[in-house]
Amino acid sequence: MRTFRSSATLGVVMRGLALLLAASLLSVAAVSVAESQLTSIPPAQPTISIPGRGPDAIDQARQRALAPIPQAPGLPPSPTDQWVPERRVFSSEYQREIIIPGHYESRITGQQSTVPTLPGYGTRGELPVVIPGGERPPSQRPGL
Repeated sequence: MRTFRSSATLGVVMRGLALLLAASLLSVAAVSVAESQLTSIPPAQPTISIPGRGPDAIDQARQRALAPIPQAPGLPPSPTDQWVPERRVFSSEYQREIIIPGHYESRITGQQSTVPTLPGYGTRGELPVVIPGGERPPSQRPGL
């Protein structure tokens, strides 16, 4: 009669399993130690990749990305808008009274303001009159 000799017994398998478990735990511990060391390394400064040679495209892109943002010069103060109520003026050109609707005038300086182009209209439903806009002293009203 022949007997089959088994090459692995339960004890050999259990010892192999314990050895595999111990190796896994050691590798996890080694990775956590390596991670803690990586966080303490400061980021590298941009350098030229090959000494004596100009920066390549990657180094140029890194330098542009890390460059400070240029600041714009101070902007002039924005003009202040002033409401001008509706008013009526007599136009010698059209020989009738014209109603100028209320509008905003933008003050540029103490001496000048910008007036928008306005539609003037008659008191009895006459056709509208275009009053050109532009810069003028604030006290000057469009003469018609």
